[in-house]
Amino acid sequence: MDSDLFHELLYLNILRLQRRKVLRRRKRRWSVHPANRDRNPNGFFWKNFLKLKEDDQKLFALTRMNRPVYNLLLNIISPFLKKPKQQIGVEERVVITLMYLAYGTPFEIIASMHKLGKTTVRNIVLETCEIFWLHLCPIYLSEPTTAQYKDIAADFLKLWNIPNCVGAIDGKHIAIIRPQNSGSLFYNYKKFYSIVLMASCDARYTFTSASIGSYGGQSDGGVFQQTKFGQALLENKLPLPPRAPLWNGSSTDFPHFFVADAAFPLKENLMRPYPGAQLPRNKAIFNYRLSRARRVIENSFGILTARWRVLRKVIDFSPKNCETIVLTCLVLHNFVMLNDHDRWYCPDTFVDTDTADHGILEGEWREDLESVGGALHSISTTRRNASSFAFRLRDFLADYFINQGAVSFQEDRI
Repeated sequence: MDSDLFHELLYLNILRLQRRKVLRRRKRRWSVHPANRDRNPNGFFWKNFLKLKEDDQKLFALTRMNRPVYNLLLNIISPFLKKPKQQIGVEERVVITLMYLAYGTPFEIIASMHKLGKTTVRNIVLETCEIFWLHLCPIYLSEPTTAQYKDIAADFLKLWNIPNCVGAIDGKHIAIIRPQNSGSLFYNYKKFYSIVLMASCDARYTFTSASIGSYGGQSDGGVFQQTKFGQALLENKLPLPPRAPLWNGSSTDFPHFFVADAAFPLKENLMRPYPGAQLPRNKAIFNYRLSRARRVIENSFGILTARWRVLRKVIDFSPKNCETIVLTCLVLHNFVMLNDHDRWYCPDTFVDTDTADHGILEGEWREDLESVGGALHSISTTRRNASSFAFRLRDFLADYFINQGAVSFQEDRI
């Protein structure tokens, strides 16, 4: 066949294939649906929100922020959300995203409220979350320095009577839509697919680290060792303060450590409870004191989930985008916790508190989550081998709790 004829036929075939693709595509009937052409002034943002935001209670219900915190967020984020010839303004994008994160409302409903297309709302949420995470994370969820870990340890001693503690750790399942061609890469947990969020917090319910993993064929506890934070902790690469005595006058230095439940390994810098039910007095008291300190991570997750209820929905994004959504909720939690000086976001009654007889008065977040199925599912319990040195450290800390570090109410709680 002549070379010119061959190339001409090839070119015609390419044109024919391209034409078929174009014909197969769904043709858009309108650039803007007729029902949405009156978005300004009849969309939710223009008709309702701009009036509602003058009322702190209504603004908080919609965005989880009162006016000072909300305005601060707009000031920080606005420069990064502005685009040339942008038809949907910065504030409307922020409001749409916060409303989605606060309630996990389906995109169809949000789109109808705001008189926008479903795909448009979905893209706005993802893009805004990426901006939130990119620009808030370095300020509100960066790895603590050695000096900051020292401050956290001082808070744990002051608030929870446990020395050298630099944080509490836990892991939670986050439900997601089954990823395409996922095979066994994602957990099929209690009939839903999930990724696992690992996080640590300080003594005042703000998160200090967060990692997300999804690992097929591993135990829940094994996920911790695959996260960046878990690897750094287990390999002693975190900037923890140097060893220090547990009490004044002691000649024995003790490492700084995190507290966790039985799903985590016992390590030099990671304390978990003694196993078993019928325990001798020193071990039972150790477990009580450890669980008391661990309450901060349970409450941190409780506050987070009660305020950002998208985490109790099945998140309809790809796994990578689900990660962005989840991490955005964490960084917004820290942002509000650290800037909400009027305590709208986390009033005293919202978290567990000690009663006069040192019992526990459960926080209001627990009741708030009843309507959405309760708290997030924790990772499963697994047992892991520990070094003899780690066992000796735990025994030393247990001995401290019944001697120099004893508190008056601990005998009544075992």
